[in-house]
Amino acid sequence: MKSINIIGLGAIALIACIPFSGVSAGLASLQSRESAVAQTAQQQSPVQLKLAAERQSILAVASGQVEWKPLPTNASVRPGETIRYVVTASNTSDRQIKKLVVTQPIPSGSVYVPNSATLPNFDGAKLAFSIDSGKTYSEKPTIRVKLESGEIVTRPAPVSMYTNVRWNFGESFPAKTVVNATYQVRIR
Repeated sequence: MKSINIIGLGAIALIACIPFSGVSAGLASLQSRESAVAQTAQQQSPVQLKLAAERQSILAVASGQVEWKPLPTNASVRPGETIRYVVTASNTSDRQIKKLVVTQPIPSGSVYVPNSATLPNFDGAKLAFSIDSGKTYSEKPTIRVKLESGEIVTRPAPVSMYTNVRWNFGESFPAKTVVNATYQVRIR
Protein backbone atom coordinates (compact mmCIF):
# COMPACT_ATOMS: atom_id res chain seq x y z
CA MET A 1 0.00 0.00 0.00
CA LYS A 2 1.31 3.44 -0.93
CA SER A 3 2.45 5.66 1.94
CA ILE A 4 2.36 9.46 1.91
CA ASN A 5 4.60 11.55 4.12
CA ILE A 6 2.51 14.03 6.13
CA ILE A 7 4.86 16.86 5.10
CA GLY A 8 3.92 16.04 1.51
CA LEU A 9 0.32 17.03 2.22
CA GLY A 10 1.28 20.66 1.72
CA ALA A 11 1.78 23.55 4.05
CA ILE A 12 -0.93 23.83 6.63
CA ALA A 13 -1.80 27.46 7.20
CA LEU A 14 -4.18 28.92 9.70
CA ILE A 15 -5.42 32.40 8.92
CA ALA A 16 -6.94 34.78 11.44
CA CYS A 17 -8.71 37.90 10.30
CA ILE A 18 -9.24 39.94 13.42
CA PRO A 19 -10.63 43.44 13.02
CA PHE A 20 -9.43 44.85 16.33
CA SER A 21 -9.74 48.53 17.18
CA GLY A 22 -9.89 49.34 13.48
CA VAL A 23 -6.72 47.33 12.65
CA SER A 24 -6.82 44.12 10.61
CA ALA A 25 -4.61 41.29 11.81
CA GLY A 26 -1.97 39.72 9.63
CA LEU A 27 -1.62 36.03 8.83
CA ALA A 28 -0.38 33.47 11.30
CA SER A 29 1.04 30.41 9.55
CA LEU A 30 1.14 27.19 11.46
CA GLN A 31 2.84 23.93 10.77
CA SER A 32 1.39 20.82 12.40
CA ARG A 33 1.17 21.04 16.22
CA GLU A 34 3.04 24.37 16.46
CA SER A 35 1.41 27.39 18.04
CA ALA A 36 1.54 30.94 16.78
CA VAL A 37 0.13 34.27 17.74
CA ALA A 38 -1.83 36.30 15.22
CA GLN A 39 -0.21 39.72 15.05
CA THR A 40 -1.50 43.08 13.95
CA ALA A 41 0.69 45.53 12.09
CA GLN A 42 1.19 47.64 15.22
CA GLN A 43 0.84 45.23 18.14
CA GLN A 44 0.62 41.63 19.22
CA SER A 45 -2.94 40.30 19.29
CA PRO A 46 -4.35 38.52 22.33
CA VAL A 47 -5.61 35.65 20.12
CA GLN A 48 -3.41 32.56 20.05
CA LEU A 49 -4.02 29.93 17.40
CA LYS A 50 -2.84 26.33 17.56
CA LEU A 51 -3.25 23.47 15.10
CA ALA A 52 -2.92 19.78 15.98
CA ALA A 53 -3.36 16.72 13.75
CA GLU A 54 -4.69 13.41 15.05
CA ARG A 55 -4.91 9.97 13.43
CA GLN A 56 -8.10 7.94 13.69
CA SER A 57 -7.79 4.59 15.42
CA ILE A 58 -10.82 2.27 15.46
CA LEU A 59 -10.87 0.43 18.78
CA ALA A 60 -13.89 -1.81 18.24
CA VAL A 61 -15.17 -2.31 14.70
CA ALA A 62 -18.54 -3.76 15.79
CA SER A 63 -19.36 -0.76 18.02
CA GLY A 64 -17.66 1.83 15.84
CA GLN A 65 -15.69 3.09 18.84
CA VAL A 66 -13.03 5.52 17.65
CA GLU A 67 -9.98 6.99 19.36
CA TRP A 68 -7.89 9.91 18.10
CA LYS A 69 -4.13 9.76 18.62
CA PRO A 70 -1.70 12.68 18.09
CA LEU A 71 0.01 12.52 14.72
CA PRO A 72 3.78 13.10 15.00
CA THR A 73 5.16 15.73 12.64
CA ASN A 74 7.30 13.11 10.86
CA ALA A 75 4.48 10.56 10.48
CA SER A 76 3.52 8.94 7.21
CA VAL A 77 -0.13 8.44 6.31
CA ARG A 78 -1.70 5.98 3.90
CA PRO A 79 -4.55 6.39 1.43
CA GLY A 80 -7.89 5.84 3.14
CA GLU A 81 -6.71 6.99 6.57
CA THR A 82 -8.73 9.66 8.36
CA ILE A 83 -6.97 12.62 9.97
CA ARG A 84 -8.66 15.07 12.32
CA TYR A 85 -7.38 18.63 12.62
CA VAL A 86 -8.05 20.46 15.87
CA VAL A 87 -7.88 24.24 15.67
CA THR A 88 -7.62 25.87 19.10
CA ALA A 89 -8.32 29.60 19.41
CA SER A 90 -7.53 31.28 22.74
CA ASN A 91 -8.38 34.84 23.74
CA THR A 92 -5.79 35.48 26.46
CA SER A 93 -6.86 39.07 27.13
CA ASP A 94 -9.36 40.63 29.50
CA ARG A 95 -11.44 42.04 26.63
CA GLN A 96 -13.58 40.54 23.90
CA ILE A 97 -12.31 40.27 20.34
CA LYS A 98 -14.61 41.53 17.59
CA LYS A 99 -15.48 39.39 14.56
CA LEU A 100 -12.91 36.59 14.84
CA VAL A 101 -12.71 34.50 11.66
CA VAL A 102 -10.42 31.47 11.37
CA THR A 103 -9.77 29.73 8.05
CA GLN A 104 -8.07 26.37 7.54
CA PRO A 105 -7.21 24.77 4.17
CA ILE A 106 -8.06 21.21 3.23
CA PRO A 107 -4.54 19.79 2.67
CA SER A 108 -3.74 18.70 -0.88
CA GLY A 109 -3.77 14.93 -1.20
CA SER A 110 -6.85 14.71 1.04
CA VAL A 111 -10.62 15.23 0.83
CA TYR A 112 -12.92 16.75 3.44
CA VAL A 113 -15.04 14.23 5.38
CA PRO A 114 -18.70 15.35 5.04
CA ASN A 115 -20.30 16.81 8.18
CA SER A 116 -17.09 16.45 10.20
CA ALA A 117 -16.45 20.14 10.92
CA THR A 118 -17.54 21.23 14.38
CA LEU A 119 -18.86 24.67 15.24
CA PRO A 120 -18.23 26.02 18.75
CA ASN A 121 -21.34 27.19 20.58
CA PHE A 122 -21.22 30.98 20.11
CA ASP A 123 -24.08 33.37 19.34
CA GLY A 124 -23.92 34.10 15.64
CA ALA A 125 -21.15 31.55 14.96
CA LYS A 126 -21.16 30.15 11.43
CA LEU A 127 -19.33 27.48 9.49
CA ALA A 128 -18.58 27.95 5.79
CA PHE A 129 -16.62 26.20 3.06
CA SER A 130 -14.74 27.30 -0.06
CA ILE A 131 -14.34 25.45 -3.34
CA ASP A 132 -12.13 28.13 -4.92
CA SER A 133 -9.07 28.21 -2.63
CA GLY A 134 -10.60 30.69 -0.19
CA LYS A 135 -11.83 33.37 -2.62
CA THR A 136 -15.49 32.84 -1.69
CA TYR A 137 -17.31 30.95 1.08
CA SER A 138 -20.72 29.41 1.52
CA GLU A 139 -22.42 27.25 4.15
CA LYS A 140 -23.33 24.88 1.30
CA PRO A 141 -21.16 25.49 -1.79
CA THR A 142 -22.80 24.92 -5.14
CA ILE A 143 -21.67 24.43 -8.73
CA ARG A 144 -23.41 25.00 -12.05
CA VAL A 145 -23.86 21.84 -14.11
CA LYS A 146 -24.92 21.53 -17.74
CA LEU A 147 -27.45 18.73 -18.23
CA GLU A 148 -27.70 16.61 -21.38
CA SER A 149 -30.66 18.76 -22.43
CA GLY A 150 -28.40 21.80 -22.39
CA GLU A 151 -30.11 23.28 -19.33
CA ILE A 152 -27.73 24.68 -16.70
CA VAL A 153 -28.70 23.90 -13.11
CA THR A 154 -27.20 24.55 -9.69
CA ARG A 155 -26.19 21.50 -7.64
CA PRO A 156 -24.40 20.99 -4.31
CA ALA A 157 -20.63 20.91 -4.82
CA PRO A 158 -19.08 17.51 -4.09
CA VAL A 159 -16.90 17.53 -0.96
CA SER A 160 -13.97 16.52 -3.15
CA MET A 161 -14.03 20.14 -4.39
CA TYR A 162 -13.79 21.68 -0.89
CA THR A 163 -10.53 23.61 -0.44
CA ASN A 164 -11.03 25.50 2.86
CA VAL A 165 -13.05 25.50 6.08
CA ARG A 166 -13.91 28.80 7.79
CA TRP A 167 -15.23 29.41 11.28
CA ASN A 168 -16.81 32.80 11.97
CA PHE A 169 -17.15 33.24 15.73
CA GLY A 170 -19.87 35.89 15.49
CA GLU A 171 -19.77 39.47 16.68
CA SER A 172 -17.54 38.87 19.70
CA PHE A 173 -15.11 36.28 21.04
CA PRO A 174 -15.24 36.54 24.87
CA ALA A 175 -12.23 37.36 27.06
CA LYS A 176 -10.30 34.46 28.62
CA THR A 177 -11.98 31.96 26.28
CA VAL A 178 -10.53 28.86 24.64
CA VAL A 179 -12.43 26.97 21.93
CA ASN A 180 -11.67 23.98 19.76
CA ALA A 181 -12.99 23.59 16.24
CA THR A 182 -12.30 20.40 14.33
CA TYR A 183 -12.61 18.93 10.86
CA GLN A 184 -11.60 15.63 9.30
CA VAL A 185 -9.98 14.69 6.02
CA ARG A 186 -9.47 11.37 4.30
CA ILE A 187 -6.14 10.73 2.59
CA ARG A 188 -6.55 10.07 -1.15
